Amino acid sequence: MTLIELQKRLKKFKFDAFLISRNNLFLEQNIREDENILMKLTGFTGSAGTLLIMPEKNILFVDGRYALQAPQEVDGNNIEVICTTQISMTDWINQNLRHKKIGYNPWCWSINALTTLSETDLQPNTDFLPVMLSSQTADVFEQSLDFCGQSREEKITALAQYLTEHNLQAYFISACDSVSWLLNLRSNALPTTPIFRAFALVDKERHIWIFADNINPEKISVKLTFLPLSELPARLKKFKKQNLGCDYNITAAAIFETAAHYHINIKNVPDFCQLYKAVKNDCERQGIRAAHIRDGVAVCKFLYWLEHNWQGKTELDIVQKLHDFRTKQKNYISESFATIAAFGSNGAIVHYTPSPQTNKKLEKDNLLLIDSGAQYLDGTTDITRTIALGNISPEMSENFTLVLKAHINLSSAIFPEHTIGARLDALAREILWQEAKNYNHGTGHGVGCFLNVHEGPYYISATCKQAFVSGIVSSIEPGYYLEGQYGIRIENLVEVVPARQKQFLCFKNLTLVPIDKRAINKYLMTDKEIAWLDSYHRQVFKQISPYLTPAEKQWLKTACAPL
Repeated sequence: MTLIELQKRLKKFKFDAFLISRNNLFLEQNIREDENILMKLTGFTGSAGTLLIMPEKNILFVDGRYALQAPQEVDGNNIEVICTTQISMTDWINQNLRHKKIGYNPWCWSINALTTLSETDLQPNTDFLPVMLSSQTADVFEQSLDFCGQSREEKITALAQYLTEHNLQAYFISACDSVSWLLNLRSNALPTTPIFRAFALVDKERHIWIFADNINPEKISVKLTFLPLSELPARLKKFKKQNLGCDYNITAAAIFETAAHYHINIKNVPDFCQLYKAVKNDCERQGIRAAHIRDGVAVCKFLYWLEHNWQGKTELDIVQKLHDFRTKQKNYISESFATIAAFGSNGAIVHYTPSPQTNKKLEKDNLLLIDSGAQYLDGTTDITRTIALGNISPEMSENFTLVLKAHINLSSAIFPEHTIGARLDALAREILWQEAKNYNHGTGHGVGCFLNVHEGPYYISATCKQAFVSGIVSSIEPGYYLEGQYGIRIENLVEVVPARQKQFLCFKNLTLVPIDKRAINKYLMTDKEIAWLDSYHRQVFKQISPYLTPAEKQWLKTACAPL
């Protein structure tokens, strides 16, 4: 169905407008390309956005990451792009569609997602635009205890205790990464994210029902109860007049409607799995560190190759070559997201990924931004490096150095236990703010263990009120982007660990790849910042050099030499 056909359907359903998110029924999770209704309707390929369909015009709401990308991808004659850094979607709708009937698919929106649209008449409807879910069968497999470090029985027992503490007879788990973590199950349903796409219902007696379509569980040795998604209402009905917990932020509004229909006492209780899995156990931390050494070897080998071979290459050549180096590493399964290889002006598009239509040829005297990662059986990686090709301008060097200083300021921070993510975010930005510069994305995100590369509930961003604790893995990735010219981002993954001072925390680097010293103006750096960089490079050389050829090792020695 086309956008024009949907506009015509508004009259039939007596809607003034209809809201379409990028979600399918597995909210806030990655989706397959053949499920991406937002892309099919608009051409927009970003990972987040909301389309508002109206009879005379359509609006695509995107966040700051896609302020440049979205207008380039959509038909501006039919779709207006609004960046939510200027006005939020809810404010715009409340101001412009007051008292209007707005339809939405309740499977594609969380219970809490639309609560702020208080000035409108929201109408749930599953017929106007049904959920798109691939019919391709996915293989489901178990994650080894050697990698996850805790059995599903232990996790389910802890969850059952959580239900008792919250006076719940059962809990509905809507987040696929929660289900995957709880059951130590993964799948190949998605090309870069090994989550098992399913819902789960757990009662306080530790019974568990798993709801999923199009799966092949033959590789699972333990007996589990798998039911089709269509059986979910009937199973929920058995908890009539009982207390059922779910997380309103990540549970579809359709579940709330079902609970109300069957007179279930639904309660808004945080997802135990989301909170628990974000704090990695000893086994997971060991695996994540080992995965980062192997990933560092792959990226360093690639950077050695790049330095000697970049002339005449394109962005897509870079994507393929980095992929080739990673596939040779032990426990490699896939990339953790589509590699961003952005040269020159493409680097200013925060989440740009090259295509045959946009593929740039590398040229001297500009910057190449590479944001990539991998899924290993024992850990997930994510790294960004900005590389100087030839002689970059003093302005580029100054801005690169500012981003590096922002990265160091946060990476070297010591902060009290339970500091919220919003306060950590400011520690990176203040360096750029002093020069009246900023970036339109978060400073960091949680990372799963052979799960989602973006994992909540811990984020380093202006909106995160979650208090940080030891054991979290997060990215630190400040940036600076100059439209039409270049982009700069420096990203490491870090582990939150106890500081030497009691009741304080700090960050320990996991990523082991040199930062391009050729792009640095060292006269803008303090002695403390230079000491941090030199110490980091000593660590990189010590950990990575044993796995390199003599020529690669000599290159790394130069790349890691004191500034």
